Amino acid sequence: MDAKMVTVPAFSVLGIESQGPAGAGPAWIGPLWDRANGRFDEIKHLTEPGRSGPLGKAWGLMSATDELLAPWKEEGRYLAGWEVEPGTEPPEGWTVWDIPEQTFAVVACTFATYGEAFRFGLDDFLPAEGYELAGAVHEFYPEEYRDIERDSLYLYFPVRKR
Repeated sequence: MDAKMVTVPAFSVLGIESQGPAGAGPAWIGPLWDRANGRFDEIKHLTEPGRSGPLGKAWGLMSATDELLAPWKEEGRYLAGWEVEPGTEPPEGWTVWDIPEQTFAVVACTFATYGEAFRFGLDDFLPAEGYELAGAVHEFYPEEYRDIERDSLYLYFPVRKR
């Protein structure tokens, strides 16, 4: 596995939020994505490419239940959504999270290698490069992502120097 360092300008994500036990993420996050995808037509006009850069990109944002964008504890919050222009007002039933400009270690994975990629980022790459986790890890799904079994997604580890 490999990681690359990137600094990402501030961005906003419009999505549907839920929370649940950290150890059972797949059990409640998969259905959350089904719900968000099923309602995408309600917000499509806000996420179309060309409105202000590369919009239409999907993000799975994670957060602690008691502090926005902090790492999960025993429970976590998750926002299944799409990039929108900062300042976008969410329609009823939707939420916007604003992500500040940050430096991330980015690790590519598939659904099958997700756990391995997560451990590599936290346990191998960050310590070896002199970094520590500076917030919750996020998932990025590029526009070409279609097949959960085959296509790559990216884990974004917010970092700071130790």
